Amino acid sequence: MLGRKHRESGFTLIEVMIVVAIIGVASALAIPNYVEWKAQHDLRESVSEFSSDLNLARVVAMNRNRQATVTIQLLPAGVVQVSGLTVLTAVPLTTLNTFPAQTMNGSVTGFQPIFGGVPGLPNATTTVVFSSMGLSTAAGNQVIQIANARGLVYSVSVLTSGKVTWCAKSTCP
Repeated sequence: MLGRKHRESGFTLIEVMIVVAIIGVASALAIPNYVEWKAQHDLRESVSEFSSDLNLARVVAMNRNRQATVTIQLLPAGVVQVSGLTVLTAVPLTTLNTFPAQTMNGSVTGFQPIFGGVPGLPNATTTVVFSSMGLSTAAGNQVIQIANARGLVYSVSVLTSGKVTWCAKSTCP
């Protein structure tokens, strides 16, 4: 046993520090990309949900043979809210809320309606109304731009025919 050396196994301090430095650099490169992706995902989710609400309103208007309204507004707390779909009933004249008011994802900071290519007031309460035939009652196409805190803007278009589309740009074709 005198001729053998006793070797201990394990990692040296320098090896551990190099691994920690590599992990730190990789994290520093990945986090900004993740934050940007998350902002895009949240905005896309909110716009898609709003578009679905508008399509639901159109279908309800046609099924119930009544006018249907969806309202989007900015609450005092800085939260964007889509008010429940309202349908006017016949006699007595009352309003039926088909789905409850809901707030958009917390990353959404505002919206701006555009009517016939002319921008409206930012964050002004906006309504989209569908007739009993499923047509938009607006004189022209309605575009609602929805923005988040990172400056991304997506838009939802409601054509006079009642068709609802959204795109990941500030203006839909």
